[in-house]
Amino acid sequence: MMQQKINNLLVILRILCSTSVFRLSALGTLGKAAELLGIIIIVVFLLIHLVYSEQIIFKHYFTFAIVLIFFSLLTSMFMAKYSRDQNIVDTLLAQRAIYYYSFYFLLHQLKIKPRDLERIFIFFGLLHVVLYMLQFFLYPKVIFDVFMLSDRGTIRVYLKGSDYLAIAYFMSIQAFLRTNKIKYLIFTLLFFSIFILLGSRQSMAIMAFTLVLFIIFSKKVKSRLVIGFLIATCVSFVFIMFQDIFKALLLQSSQDMTLGSDYIRFLAAKYFLTDFFKSSFAYLTGNGMFANASSYGNEIERLKSSGFYLGDIGIIGNYVIYGAFFVAGVILICVRALRVKVEENQAYIKYMFIAILLSLITGGGFVNADFICTIVCLLYLIDVSNWLGLNKNILQINDN
Repeated sequence: MMQQKINNLLVILRILCSTSVFRLSALGTLGKAAELLGIIIIVVFLLIHLVYSEQIIFKHYFTFAIVLIFFSLLTSMFMAKYSRDQNIVDTLLAQRAIYYYSFYFLLHQLKIKPRDLERIFIFFGLLHVVLYMLQFFLYPKVIFDVFMLSDRGTIRVYLKGSDYLAIAYFMSIQAFLRTNKIKYLIFTLLFFSIFILLGSRQSMAIMAFTLVLFIIFSKKVKSRLVIGFLIATCVSFVFIMFQDIFKALLLQSSQDMTLGSDYIRFLAAKYFLTDFFKSSFAYLTGNGMFANASSYGNEIERLKSSGFYLGDIGIIGNYVIYGAFFVAGVILICVRALRVKVEENQAYIKYMFIAILLSLITGGGFVNADFICTIVCLLYLIDVSNWLGLNKNILQINDN
């Protein structure tokens, strides 16, 4: 029991490290060092467990996909040296976020109980709400060293760890549809309200779409008409509360539509897929992760000043940096996550990956430490859930 609590605390610590402890301004350089600390902790504990631990081993469905991603680090790293003249040591440090994929293998060694991990998800989802609202009301005072601006009728704060907010949102939907308890609907609206305050049209559309899918395909919904009416009422209430934001979003959307092919994201994608490449071989290997202090990093900064952000073009931006092997690994993760069977009480994981697939065009989170940490936790839960479904009579790691 004590060992399990220690393992849970270690998971929480690694999640905090992956967010650079939410980049609190008060932490200064310590926050940036936290991400590297998380990698060191993962490697050290993984080595210890591999040498001394003797535990039940169940199938790792995502090993090959993660190996592909790690292989992409090697190929892109040498391309960064060859075509960008960036020092290999600088690239090794610059791509450090990707090393968090090794957390997947450590979770299998720690054997974290699914229910404990889900409680951690809820904790970080609620923490994200608190931290976002704190920065929202204190703005323009800055307490987090993240990108933020006053735009679209709201204060947009790109706070780390938002993926736990999304997981908590899907878990709340599932709990509400299973129990019909109003408290879970309130939690759902609470989590969704942060996506509204963030002012992201895509995030809101995806979250609303997956909610509809939940209602359509949930086996626990006895009266879809009643549930639909209740949710529609809540949506109307939300629209009234945030009508200024919705009006600003509609105005922004109409302006973007008039731009057509001149929309900045289209222009960025076209440039990065054509003029940016200096070697034809890089179309396979990627260009490598840029180090901020290098000439390669300076080039990326100049492009940002022109409005060309790799993060704005999602999986295309990931491909530009890490190449075809990385993209293949990402696609394989998403496909297997949707195909591998899980227990009914963890169906929310499937909807999370549906949302991830829908956001691949503009969401490049697979290269961010906080997102990676979230993903590998879900992959571990899929493995455990599938194993438990095949071995109902074995309870060593079951919550019951």
